[in-house]
Amino acid sequence: MIRVVLIIILFSCSFSNSAQVPADQLSVIKKKFSESKHDSTKLRLSTAIATGYRFSNIDSSLHYYNISLGIADRLNLTNQKAYLLSLIGAVFLENGKLPESLAYQFEALRIGEELRDTVVTSNALNRIGNVYMELADYHRAIEYYELSKAQFWAIGDTGMYHNEISNIGNIYSLMNQPDSALYYQKIVYQASLSATDRYDYTFAEIMFRYGNAFKLKKSLDSALFYYQRAIQEAQFDNDLRNLAMSYFSIAELYLELQITDSALNYAQNAIQTAEKISFKKIIRESALLISSVFKERKNYEDAYSYLIMANKVQEDIAGTKKLQELQQIILDEQERNKEDNIQRIANQSRNRQLALLTGSLILVLIGLILFRNNRQKQKANRALKESISKLQSTQNQLIHSEKMASLGELTAGIAHEIQNPLNFVNNFSELNKELIEELKDAVAKNDQEEVKAILKDLLENETKIAHHGKRAEEIVKSMLQHSRSGNDEKELTDINQLADEYLRLAYHGLRAKDKSFNADFKTELDPSLPKINVVPQDIGRVLLNLINNAFQACAIGAGGDRSVSTMKADYKPLVIVSTKKTAESIQITVSDNGPGIPDDIKDKIFQPFFTTKAAGEGTGLGLSMSYDIVTKGHGGTIEVESKEGQETTFILTLPLT
Repeated sequence: MIRVVLIIILFSCSFSNSAQVPADQLSVIKKKFSESKHDSTKLRLSTAIATGYRFSNIDSSLHYYNISLGIADRLNLTNQKAYLLSLIGAVFLENGKLPESLAYQFEALRIGEELRDTVVTSNALNRIGNVYMELADYHRAIEYYELSKAQFWAIGDTGMYHNEISNIGNIYSLMNQPDSALYYQKIVYQASLSATDRYDYTFAEIMFRYGNAFKLKKSLDSALFYYQRAIQEAQFDNDLRNLAMSYFSIAELYLELQITDSALNYAQNAIQTAEKISFKKIIRESALLISSVFKERKNYEDAYSYLIMANKVQEDIAGTKKLQELQQIILDEQERNKEDNIQRIANQSRNRQLALLTGSLILVLIGLILFRNNRQKQKANRALKESISKLQSTQNQLIHSEKMASLGELTAGIAHEIQNPLNFVNNFSELNKELIEELKDAVAKNDQEEVKAILKDLLENETKIAHHGKRAEEIVKSMLQHSRSGNDEKELTDINQLADEYLRLAYHGLRAKDKSFNADFKTELDPSLPKINVVPQDIGRVLLNLINNAFQACAIGAGGDRSVSTMKADYKPLVIVSTKKTAESIQITVSDNGPGIPDDIKDKIFQPFFTTKAAGEGTGLGLSMSYDIVTKGHGGTIEVESKEGQETTFILTLPLT
C-alpha cells in the first residue's frame, strides 16, 4: 500500500491537467499527511490530496492547494509556487470565478517565464486558453492552445499535447464546425486507446467531447453511446465535473429528440452533481433547459423558479463587476508585455549603438590612414564618403526602429458587455407575457386579489426591464454608437458632424485597445458646408476606414519597414480631417504625417485584397470597398497624394446634388 501511495504522490506533482488521485487512496494519503513532520513531504501529500479532490470537492481542493502554496512559499520553492498558482487558477475557473482564475494564471505564467520553466508556462498557457474559451473569445483561446501544444510537444508530454488537440476540437464544436470538431476529437480518441497509463488522459472528457462532435454531425446514436461511456469513466474516476457535463449533454440530446421526461431527469442529475463542486456553468445551462421544458408544459411556476436560478448563477459568473475585473487583468497583462518589449528594444538599441560607435571609430581610423596615403587619396575619399553615408542611413533606421512601441489593434468588442442586461430584458419580457395571460384569467374570474398580485409582479418586472435597458443604453452610448442600423436610402447629412464623429470614434477605438497609443488629431471644417444627400452609414464607413489607416500609418512612423513600429524622438503623430466647399462639390481630406505610400504601390492600393499589413491583420478590402461606395454609390471621386517618408492625403470629393 505504501508503494502505491508514493507512486500517486509523485504522479500528482507532474503537473498534468488530468492527474487525479483515486478516491479510495485519498484517506490513506490524508493519514500520511497528518502524520508527516517534514514540510517537503507535507507539500507533496497536500498537493496530491488537493488534486484528488479537484473534480469532486472544490472547497477541499482549494483548502489543500492553499496549504501547499503556503509551504512552497515558506520553503522558497518558486517553481512549485508557480505550479500551484496555476492549479488554483484552474479550480477557480471550474467554480466560475473567471477574474480570479485569469489573475492566477497570468502570475504563474510570469514566474514560469522568469524561471524559463516550460512545464509551468505550458500549463499556464493551456489554462489561460480555457478562460478565454469560457468567455467565448474562441480565436484567442486557440492562440493560447497552439502555444501550449507546441510547448507540451517540446517537453515530451504526449498526454497534455493530445489534451490541447482536444481543446482545439472543442472550440470548433462551440463554433459549430462539426467536420473540424470530429477530426480533432478522433485524433485524441484513437491516441487514448493505445495509452499505457490511465493518468495520461481524462477519459470522461475525451468520451463526452467525442459525443459532442457526433451530435453536431447529427449522428445521435453515436453521440448517446459516447455520452454513456463518459458517465461510466467519470463515475470510475469520481470526476464530478465531467460527470455533470455528460449528464447535461445527454439532457440536451433527449430534448432535441423531444423525449422531455428523460431530458428533465438528466438535467436535474447535472444540477445535483454540479452543485457538489460549484460548477456554475452547468448549473445555469441545466436550469435554463429545465425552465424551457416546464414552460413548454405550461408549468410557469417551476419554469420561473429555474429561470431565476439560471439568472442568479449567470450574474455570479459574469456580472458587471467581474467583467470590469477581467478587463483590468487583461489590460495589466498587456501593459506588462509592453514594458517587457520596451526594455528588450532598449537593450537592443544600446547594443546596436555600441556596435555603430565601434564601427564609426574603425571608419575614422581607416580615413586617417587613407588620408595620409596620397597615392590613394581620391579612392579613399570616395570610399569614406560612401561608408559614412551608409552609416548615417543605418543609424537613422535604427533610431526609427527602436523608438516605437507596439500600438495594438483597433477592435474593442463589446458583445459580452451588453449580453447580461439584454438577457434580463428578454427573460423578464417573456415572464411578463406569461403574467398577462394569467391576468386575463384572473380578470375573467373576477379574482381581485390575484389581479393585484399579478399587476404588482408586472410592475416589478417592468422596473427591472427599464433598469437593465438603461444599462445597455449606457454601454452603447459609451462606445459612441460604433454600429448603426439603417437602409441604403440617401438623406440630407451634415458632413462636418459625420467627419468629426468618426475621427473621434477611430481615435478612441484605438485608445480603448491600447492605452499607450497617442496621437494628435484636429479638424479644419468649413462652416459654410451645406448638407448633402448621401447614405450616411456608407460615407461613415469610408471615413472610418481612411481615418483608421491614417492613425495606423502614424504608428508605423517613417522607418520604411511596415512590419516594425518606429518613431523618431521628436516625431509627433498628427491626423487632420478637413472639409471645404467648391463650386460643384464638397471635398473631404484625411491627412497624416506617417511614412507615406511608396510610389510602386500607389496604383494598387484600391485593388481588392491588396494590403501591406502582416498576414491576419488586414483583408485588403477596406480601400476597395471605400472606392466603390464613393464612385459607384455616390458619383464622387477618391484620390491619394503621398510623399514617401513625409505624409499621405486622401481626397474624397462628393457632388453637391
